[in-house]
Amino acid sequence: MYYDRTLSLETSALLEQNGKLRWLFDFVKSHEELDFLIGKNNSNEWLSIYRGLSRILTINRLKRLPNIIKISAAAAYEALDKKQNIQLYGKRDVNENFIDKITAIINEVRNDKKFDRYYINKKEGYFQNILSRSFGICGEADDNFVILDKEAVVGYKDTAEKNKEFGKFQYKYKALQKEISRINAKRFGSNLEKKALGNELDFLALDKEGNILLIEYKHGTNTSGIYLSPLQIGLYYDIFSEFMLRNPKKFEESIYSMLNQRQKIGLINSDWHPPAAIKGILPVLIISKYNEKTTAKNNFFDILKIARNELLDKSFLSDLQIYQFSENNDLELLSW
Repeated sequence: MYYDRTLSLETSALLEQNGKLRWLFDFVKSHEELDFLIGKNNSNEWLSIYRGLSRILTINRLKRLPNIIKISAAAAYEALDKKQNIQLYGKRDVNENFIDKITAIINEVRNDKKFDRYYINKKEGYFQNILSRSFGICGEADDNFVILDKEAVVGYKDTAEKNKEFGKFQYKYKALQKEISRINAKRFGSNLEKKALGNELDFLALDKEGNILLIEYKHGTNTSGIYLSPLQIGLYYDIFSEFMLRNPKKFEESIYSMLNQRQKIGLINSDWHPPAAIKGILPVLIISKYNEKTTAKNNFFDILKIARNELLDKSFLSDLQIYQFSENNDLELLSW
């Protein structure tokens, strides 16, 4: 297992002050609908621009050709690019400014409901974008926490290790899903064990007290997503807790390495002062546009009760923090 999304110095330098892609950083920061996702795994590293849940583009360096980058996106966006003859995607010189082509793609996306549905509907992608920017690229020095990573994952050296390590956690929560369906399929849903759990956490953040915040975001209209969130959050909590338990020093080093790099680029406010050490891990659920009239809250606590009974663990997610987040960047702790 490993967790370290610190980019190589060569890739990070592209976005830093005087970097060849610094103009891209400035472009994203000046457009409130856009945000960055940067990351790496054992075989690759990338810079991506998102609009809500839509990945407009991803940039990869070609290691054998240091001045050439490859720009790609999901097939639908590349097809749109080809149809409109924008010619954004493909290989190009890193010294080239292609801001006009990015602008053209964004304009096409804005004008096509098929592509704009993950932002214009003001649901999950819209609020995730606001949250990410508020505690990231547009964050303040006195913010209680900063977002270090999005779509965060613990990596594995190969498929065999993933099947063994991730598989044991997945099996545990699949069994819980199955039992929840057995107890009340009409209320909670049938065949829940067939519902994907995934291993990507929405956000990983660090607060000033030294807590790693494992943040899962839900929109208030996603009633089942809210009340089933203890299973998702529990899975992420188990995975990251296991990694931290096995590799506490390495985990802390990775967190501070990511923080330092993101501050150097400007993705996190450079005046935000980090804690002296990592204290622990806290599970967090953030909801936007929460509606008290839905069944989400009652079902949420019944799911928690079932999980604790089945796991014989009354402390399961006992330190879970639940917040409501608004368009005005207000983050309010809910007294559930």
